[in-house]
Amino acid sequence: MTDLFSWSRSTATRDLERSEAPRAQLSVEQVVDQIISINRSATVDYLSQFKRESLDKYLDHLLASQQPRGREARWDRPGDAPAIMVRRRIA
Repeated sequence: MTDLFSWSRSTATRDLERSEAPRAQLSVEQVVDQIISINRSATVDYLSQFKRESLDKYLDHLLASQQPRGREARWDRPGDAPAIMVRRRIA
């Protein structure tokens, strides 16, 4: 049985080990190509309507979703993305 303090240290160590080295800056075309290689239903025309920041976030999400599910798999939702969205019909 571990106490609270040893658990905190091991969790912090695991988080440091899990952090990845920063990726090289990709061009927009490279980001779009990677997205299409993972999501074959996406097209260049469709993806061209999004800003670079949105494409980067989507690629990160796609890459994270390819990891096997389990304790080590994790995707951190950006702070500006709502967890729940509601739409109401106007009529």
